[in-house]
Amino acid sequence: MRHGLAGSVTFWLQMIATAIIGLAMPVAAPAAASTWVAADYVEGRLISSTRGTGSSTELLAAIDLKIKPKWKTYWRTPGDAGLPPEPDWAGSENLKTAQLLYPAPIRFQLFGLQTFGYEDRVVFPLRVKLKTAGAPVNLKLKLNVLVCSDVCVPQILNLSLQVPKGDAVPNEHAHIIQRAVASVPTDGTVTGLSVKRVAAISKGATSGIRVEVVSDTPLGGLDVIPEVTPFVAFSAPEFTRSIDQKSAQAVFTLAQPLPAGETLVGREFSVVVTNGAAASETKITSIDGGGAQLNSAFYTLAIMLGAALLGGLILNLMPCVLPVLSVKLLSVVDAKTKTPRTVRTNFLATAAGIICALLVLAAILVVVKSAGLAVGWGIQFQQPIFIAAMAVIITLFACNLWGFFEFSLPSSISNWAGSQGSEDTSHLSHFLTGIFVTILATPCSAPFLGTAVGFALASGTAQTFAIFTALGVGLALPYIAIALRPSLVQFLPRPGPWMLRLRQILGLALLATAIWLLSVLAHQVGWPLTGLAAVGLVALILVLGIDHLNPAYLPRSVVVALIAVLGAATVALPSLLSSTQPRGSIENTGSIAWQAFDEKQIRSLIAQGQTVFVDVTADWCITCKANKRLVITQDVVARRLSQGVVAMQADWTSPDPKITSFLARFGRYGIPMNVVFGPGSPQGIVLPEILTSEGILKALNRAENHRARTSG
Repeated sequence: MRHGLAGSVTFWLQMIATAIIGLAMPVAAPAAASTWVAADYVEGRLISSTRGTGSSTELLAAIDLKIKPKWKTYWRTPGDAGLPPEPDWAGSENLKTAQLLYPAPIRFQLFGLQTFGYEDRVVFPLRVKLKTAGAPVNLKLKLNVLVCSDVCVPQILNLSLQVPKGDAVPNEHAHIIQRAVASVPTDGTVTGLSVKRVAAISKGATSGIRVEVVSDTPLGGLDVIPEVTPFVAFSAPEFTRSIDQKSAQAVFTLAQPLPAGETLVGREFSVVVTNGAAASETKITSIDGGGAQLNSAFYTLAIMLGAALLGGLILNLMPCVLPVLSVKLLSVVDAKTKTPRTVRTNFLATAAGIICALLVLAAILVVVKSAGLAVGWGIQFQQPIFIAAMAVIITLFACNLWGFFEFSLPSSISNWAGSQGSEDTSHLSHFLTGIFVTILATPCSAPFLGTAVGFALASGTAQTFAIFTALGVGLALPYIAIALRPSLVQFLPRPGPWMLRLRQILGLALLATAIWLLSVLAHQVGWPLTGLAAVGLVALILVLGIDHLNPAYLPRSVVVALIAVLGAATVALPSLLSSTQPRGSIENTGSIAWQAFDEKQIRSLIAQGQTVFVDVTADWCITCKANKRLVITQDVVARRLSQGVVAMQADWTSPDPKITSFLARFGRYGIPMNVVFGPGSPQGIVLPEILTSEGILKALNRAENHRARTSG
């Protein structure tokens, strides 16, 4: 009996505890978030920022959406296609209104169409007003949302959330909602972004608007999105920035003519401006800008042409061009033995090769950008097949310098050139040398070059070709100078045995370049396949060397066939046999604890008061390596980056759309690029291409200490 009574008591105590827990769970669980509800391509939930409704009639909540990769949904004004979210709150209890707030959107461009929206994940804040203060609220939401990839699919999510009566204590979702609220464009007081004026402009049959933007900080990642009712579709903006990058003008042309009798003058515009993570929204009435287009357009283009010219010239002195130094030196040394006329024509041919190569590159970038794909300076080095091809070409150049074989034109061309009385039949060779110099000089950026290329790729086709022409002229200026004054080569030593030894040394320098390219290839496809490419290069050298020492050993046709097969196999096999997509890796340097680049995490870290240093680099970027070796890893900078600074490394050795997009948002299309974020500079401080310890430390101090100064 005693055991039976004890067992009964225990049983009823367990039942009572279970009932208490069961009654408590429905109260505690709904206060934080609803469960995730999944549709085909999106899933969502409702979340609140507090555990209870408190004593106020207002409550902060949010719609949290996760979108499948390669799909997107839309902003309140979708653009040329799409639909905004449509919330239906029918059936909710104690709900007066629920205002949906929109974070700053991303611009999507595809085949000339402009749309605005979100990808991956988006949190829409909700300002909920209650009918009865302090009473519980039961939210019921039927959300119609359109998601698109290659096709568009409507999705319906039925969500619900109960927030009970009780103290408005922040819960675990409060920080998610606060970050979302921070991403909603404001009036610009906090971000320092504002719209000075919107002017309606016209020129001939073309009409549009000119939006003038001012900022407290440089406009590196600028975008401008104008809205007007009734809806008017605009083309992508063409930007012109001031020299200090703190003001800009964006010109939009109408995608379609306005109906007869209508005008853009006097319209009420809502203009969203984004600059990296910062965003503002300005409501403004447009004024009459007359028939004048952008007054400073030609002035700005002239400045950018000068920057491109100077950037191309400086590129000759950058670490990136060290691999082509051998080719340049050889061109000058060989000129000592030529007549002034031959020197002039050969160097002009090289200059023409440089300029033509950059114009071809400009054409490729224009086509790629028109297709809606990512563009960038030096992106060809992200392709293993290109790296292997350059290694083969450089190895052949080295063998040529060692005298294993000579480049020669086809006999028909040589005979024709001879009949014209030409002193030299190698103009084509010099032209190809110019192309070769250009290709190897494009992995890295240079002072002024990044600004000019960024302007070109963010502008129209005509501006792109103009900038790349100026860039080509700048890169070719040393050759043009010698072509104009052939007598300059007379300052070189007289020809002699030293020239043969110099050719051998320069050949070794080129071989070292080929080995460096193999190390880049190993990062992309792995060492086993890179070893296969190395065997191919060694076989090339052996075949050419044996043929040079004993020309009668193999027929000429067999040698040519072997070189062709070995070269093709070395180029193609590493890419064809690679079974994994190349991925970047973290290169740990000294005491700096590098983290993998995560742009979404940057905003969270800034909100927590932390400073972030982002280093965008690549194995093929020699200037990046020089910055790291000479500045970043030095004691004073490394020690600073190891003390309270989050160091992120973005490896662009292989294609990465997120890194490409990150660069483009700062108006940059090449590397090196380093950006410092912090509470004082949430939009980021972009550092110059050539780093200095003083520049990094100043940027870190400014980003970290600005909040303390302003709060004081």
